[in-house]
Amino acid sequence: MKFRTPAEVRERVPGERVLAWMAVGESSLVATDTALVLPEDDGVRRPAGDHLRVPWDRVLRASWEPEIVEVTAQPESGGRPVVHRVRIAGEPGVLPEVVRERVTSSIVVQHHAVLDGERGARFIARRVPGSTDLRWSVVFDVGLDPSAPALRAAADEILAGLRTSLGI
Repeated sequence: MKFRTPAEVRERVPGERVLAWMAVGESSLVATDTALVLPEDDGVRRPAGDHLRVPWDRVLRASWEPEIVEVTAQPESGGRPVVHRVRIAGEPGVLPEVVRERVTSSIVVQHHAVLDGERGARFIARRVPGSTDLRWSVVFDVGLDPSAPALRAAADEILAGLRTSLGI
């Protein structure tokens, strides 16, 4: 049996293909071909500047608990990740599998390099949805300051070496 996506869900994501969704209060959590679209009003306070639409190349991870979905996203390369917490009720159906597949399939290269003692950064090249372009991000390990000039210089050098060695 094939289920039809409700009009109100399709209206939230014009021009995008809905892959999976679930109702969240008066809104919905929607996985499309290009992004994860968070509910419009799920009763959770969001950080200033938080966006409802998270392109797949910006989703670092998603975890599913019985009442909360936690989505960690990187708003900009080298920036501090933002955690979105969405309260849910009921079964998410195939949504967790679709999110996992979309995040995983966006990753082209993933490499961890040590920058300071045992801590370092993860260098990730991901496909930009709807494009042939790659977006590189650098995610520093907990305890490292991504704005520290010496760390940035070391990370930039490693990134340049990775891009050269991979021909990207």
